[in-house]
Amino acid sequence: MTGRARKGGLISEQSIKTALAESKGDIFLAACALDCSPRELDLFIRRSASLQGFVSAIETVKVDPTYARMSAEQFENQVADLMRSFRVDGIHAVHELATMSFGDSAALAKVKLDAALALSSPGSTRGGNNETENALAELNALYHANAPRIKEIRQTVITMRDGPAVTRPTVVHQIDL
Repeated sequence: MTGRARKGGLISEQSIKTALAESKGDIFLAACALDCSPRELDLFIRRSASLQGFVSAIETVKVDPTYARMSAEQFENQVADLMRSFRVDGIHAVHELATMSFGDSAALAKVKLDAALALSSPGSTRGGNNETENALAELNALYHANAPRIKEIRQTVITMRDGPAVTRPTVVHQIDL
C-alpha cells in the first residue's frame, strides 16, 4: 500500500472489502478505487485471512448458477418496474393529447381521437384504433374503385431541322370514366 493512503486512513480492511464488492472482485478496479497499485492490493489481501476469505466468497458467488439466476431475475424485475413507470408517463402524455385543443387541424383532431381511445381502453397495447383504421381503409378502397381516373401523360417531341434540335414538352390529359 502506498504510505500516503495508509497514513491517511483511507485504506483499511473494510475499505478494501467495499472496493472489492463494488468491483465484483476485480483487483485492478478495486486498486483504482483505493488509489493504489494492484500489486500492493494483492499483497495486502495475501496478508489478511479475512480478506482472502472475502475474495474467495466473491469468486464462489460469481460462478454459482443460482446467483446468476437471481441476478437475471433482479434484472427482469427492474426492467418490469421501469416499464410500469414509463406506462404511467405515457398515460400522462396521452391525457395531455386527449385534452388539448385542436383548432381547425384535422391531423390534430385525429391525434386527439386516438389519444382519447387509448385512454378509454387501457388494455390495448396498440397505438391506433382498429375500427377507425378499417373504416378509413374501406372508404379509401371505395374511392379508388369508383372515382374517375385522371392520367397525365408527358411526351417530348423532338423536331430535327437543318439547325439545332428543338424540343417541346407536351402534356396530354386523359380522363377514363
